[in-house]
Amino acid sequence: MSRLPNDSARTTSKAAPLAALDFGLALRVIGQNLSHLFPRVLEIELAGTIWEARGDCHPNPFETSRDGILEKILHKLRGVESTPPPAPPTSFTRRYRPADIKRLDRLYRNQRSGIFQRADIYTLAERLRTLGAIVDAKNGRLKHLRKEADRFIVEYWDAQDRLQSVKLTGVILYRNQQQLDKQRKSGASELWEGYDF
Repeated sequence: MSRLPNDSARTTSKAAPLAALDFGLALRVIGQNLSHLFPRVLEIELAGTIWEARGDCHPNPFETSRDGILEKILHKLRGVESTPPPAPPTSFTRRYRPADIKRLDRLYRNQRSGIFQRADIYTLAERLRTLGAIVDAKNGRLKHLRKEADRFIVEYWDAQDRLQSVKLTGVILYRNQQQLDKQRKSGASELWEGYDF
């Protein structure tokens, strides 16, 4: 997958008003919009005010054929293939303007039902929101986010304009969420700090 040119991404991200960007919200919305694609590889970059997401997705794992043992035996005796071979990964590219983020956020907020105490960290939207919150907490500007299987890498410029990198796994994100209440009460350092894979 090709990346946006580094110089233009850095220049345009500097030009974007820091107060106008909420990386946690924008990444959550993008995650909600892409979740039905089941991306195994995902890259997100911000160029100016345009978010670009691209990646490779796999077929919906919940729509696989679930033939019983008897059906499988009958299919085998008849010489019929019971389960079609898995489809190869497909690629996608999507761009989001600020108006798209706002519109999709309103749409997804209206679709929510019930009040949940804690968001599901296993959803793409919540994982991306958490990664955006890391950038927000550091008063940073996102450069690049990459998801590959269960690993996440976030590159961002901190408040002193130094390039930083955070590497996380799904397990670390889960532990972070489990300790969130304790962390808020005690003011301890963020759980993502110091982790690497």
